[in-house]
Amino acid sequence: MQKSYREFLGLPIRDKSTKGFLGKVYDLVVNPADGEILAIFTNRERSVLLPTVDISRIANDVVWVENAEALAAPDEIIRIAEVLKLGVHLIDNKVFTVSRQHLGQVLDYRFETNGWVLTKLEVAKRILSIPTEKKLINSSQIVRITPKEITVRDAVVEVRNEMRERDALPDLSTAAFKTKS
Repeated sequence: MQKSYREFLGLPIRDKSTKGFLGKVYDLVVNPADGEILAIFTNRERSVLLPTVDISRIANDVVWVENAEALAAPDEIIRIAEVLKLGVHLIDNKVFTVSRQHLGQVLDYRFETNGWVLTKLEVAKRILSIPTEKKLINSSQIVRITPKEITVRDAVVEVRNEMRERDALPDLSTAAFKTKS
C-alpha cells in the first residue's frame, strides 16, 4: 500500500494483543543509502522508535504492532542509530539535479508499506513560503541524499520539458486573423 509521509503522520500505534495505545507516528527514519524506511518515531521527543520490521499491519488508519516490546530507544538498534547520526531529513531538504539546477524543496514523499521503501519525492520551489509548480520525482532518479541536499538525475527535468513541448498549445503568433475594419 502506498502512503505519503504527511498522511502517515499522526496515525495511532496500537498493540495488537491488548489493543493498547503505544504512541503516534511523529517522524520516519529513512536510510539515505537505499531509501528504506527503517523506523517510526512514536513521540515528539524522538526518544522512542518502532522498527518497521515489527509492524504487523496498517489498517483503518492505525499502525498495528504484535506487542509493546517492539518499541526501543534510538541507540538500542545499531543500524538505526548509525542512520540517525547522519542527520538526514527528507522534508524541506533542497533538491538539485546533477548539473546543479535547483528544483525546489521536498514537501512530501511517498513510500510503499510492503517493503517499506521510498517511492517518490514531491518537490516544489517556494515563493513567500507558498509552494509553486510541484513535481513528483521517482526514487529511481535519486543519485544521492545528504543532510543538506538531494541530487537527482538531469533526465527528470529533460522529460518534463519534453512533455511541456509536446503538450503545448500551437503557436498562434503567426496565425492570420481577420480584423474588423
